[in-house]
Amino acid sequence: MFFFASLIHLVFVKIHPFNDGNGRTGRLIEKWFLAQKLGDKAWFIQSEKNYYQQHQTYYNNLRALGLEYPELDYDKALLFLLMLPGALDL
Repeated sequence: MFFFASLIHLVFVKIHPFNDGNGRTGRLIEKWFLAQKLGDKAWFIQSEKNYYQQHQTYYNNLRALGLEYPELDYDKALLFLLMLPGALDL
């Protein structure tokens, strides 16, 4: 479930549909997905705090896949996908 929530977040951000707010929207969609699966307790997972505290790592892990959508390499997504479970340690 955390894998899919992270993947939804990642794919949304890499699609980059908006001029601004893609990361915030991706994190909200990630949290919404978790809340659908775990219930209201998912809203207390401090994923946003984790991403904020590791913002440089967050952006490095996003960039690791590539910049242009047609050339993205999702084989390099593991470090990003492991960030959400890291929020459980907070």
